Amino acid sequence: MALTRSLKHANRYRKIAATLARHGFGYILQEVGLFHILSLPKRLAADSKESDLYSIGKRMRRVIEELGPTFVKLGQLISTRKDIFPPAIIQELEKLQDEVEPFPFKEAQQIIESDLNGSLSDLFLEFEETPMAAASIGQVHKATLHDGREVAVKVSRPHIKEIVEKDIDIMRDLAKLLTQRFHWARYYRLQDIIEEYADAIRDEVDYFTEARNTEKMRNIMKDHPHIEIPEIMEEYCSRRVLTMSFLQGIKLNELRSSEKTFHRETLARTLTDAFLHQVLIHGFFHSDPHPGNIIFIDEDTASFIDFGQIGRLNKTMRKQFVDYVIAMTKQQPLQVARTIYEMADIPESIDHDQFVEDVEFLLLKYYDRPLHDVRFGEAINDVFFTAHRYDIQIYKEYTMLAKAMITLESIVEFLDPDLSIIEVAEPYGKMLAKERLNPASTLKEWLSKGKQQKEYLFDLPRELRNALVKLNKSHVGVEMKIPKIDIFLNKLDRISNRLSFSIILLAFSIIMVGLIIGSTFGDASSLLVRLPVIEVSFIISFFLFLWLIYAIFRSGRF
Repeated sequence: MALTRSLKHANRYRKIAATLARHGFGYILQEVGLFHILSLPKRLAADSKESDLYSIGKRMRRVIEELGPTFVKLGQLISTRKDIFPPAIIQELEKLQDEVEPFPFKEAQQIIESDLNGSLSDLFLEFEETPMAAASIGQVHKATLHDGREVAVKVSRPHIKEIVEKDIDIMRDLAKLLTQRFHWARYYRLQDIIEEYADAIRDEVDYFTEARNTEKMRNIMKDHPHIEIPEIMEEYCSRRVLTMSFLQGIKLNELRSSEKTFHRETLARTLTDAFLHQVLIHGFFHSDPHPGNIIFIDEDTASFIDFGQIGRLNKTMRKQFVDYVIAMTKQQPLQVARTIYEMADIPESIDHDQFVEDVEFLLLKYYDRPLHDVRFGEAINDVFFTAHRYDIQIYKEYTMLAKAMITLESIVEFLDPDLSIIEVAEPYGKMLAKERLNPASTLKEWLSKGKQQKEYLFDLPRELRNALVKLNKSHVGVEMKIPKIDIFLNKLDRISNRLSFSIILLAFSIIMVGLIIGSTFGDASSLLVRLPVIEVSFIISFFLFLWLIYAIFRSGRF
């Protein structure tokens, strides 16, 4: 299956390899065995020397920009993982922009009419051909329904789903090869990042998912007086078309030049309160609240838009996160470590005492500092980064939350530098603590756990019986994994190809020597001597020789 995919995506592989080589990552292609897919001039021009971290960050950004929308999205995801990647790389990848050239209106019209089963004039009273915005996944047009409502129509790029799936296949293959060959790929858990990315971008490509997320967020925020969420027009939606109510407002970078008066302090508190309500009460939050996804409608009202990326925390996760925040604010390193253990996969070899000591040293950075001077998201991320050094794998839901908080915090700081997320979060903490102490809530939780344990107990005999049946019928298999077996086989191929090359060269030499000796000492009257046998044999042998050598080099395992 992997081979079939590789052949199917051969052109894309060559494009990626050529781009990597051109920007100085030829050594990576050599290590993972993909250098052979480059043409000879590109191999000669490839830079195979590693450089300093800042140079690597710049070259990574250029590679990603050249490879297009799917890789730009990946770069943007990596740029949010400050808990894993070094600042030099993060700073470069944060420069990646999702603004791209719009695709032709005719293609957008064809997608809309095909998916919604009607002509554009039948579906909309007015439809603006020039898009309001264009991104890597799709673009947005303003339109008017026949009942007079103004809407924003989001249309996905032609064949974007197929492009994304192809690139995901390639990314998985590359991540596997890099993980086998490079310590840094294992350290940064490249394969896990690709899987996280694949889930995220698939949700963005499928507009049905975004429609469901938007409707749920609208329901969650319906009682919040200063937050508006777009309304989804379900009858005008498909997997490639998303139609929602049009909200007139301005973006963050337009606040300074706006003629309208905006109460920045009120807006900052409104956004913070709305986000904490999403996280702590419902466990369903906007995971990408960057300035482009927030609109300021009037003096004290804002709107979140674009719910392609959503974070989720179940009740247990919300409890763990609150415990973690309380432990941090109370400067309790031992308790911080314990809550981290609940929020992550912990290696057996961890040095617990040393980890607690490092957390304590880190918390000193925030000791005796006023709350408005503490950037809460960065404080959380600092501890996550320390945990990563101990190979502690924080669950992605929490890293997604930390990333969202850092993004939102930068917006809040711009609006009101004196506002602290911790101060706004305090009432929520008290409410959750009160709920936790409520006997009715405790009893309800015990009953829920008791019911779950009862189901496990009733399932146990059936599971044991099934296991015994399989064992009795010899249906139990043994799976063996040999680390780095692919690398060993690759080297074995290279050895065998080099041996074949030597044998071919020897055979070619013997044939030529035999022909020369025969022509020199043979009977001049012989028919073989009078015919151009030597010349013909030489030409045939030479072309066979070149063909075999080309085949070996083409395999890339010489």
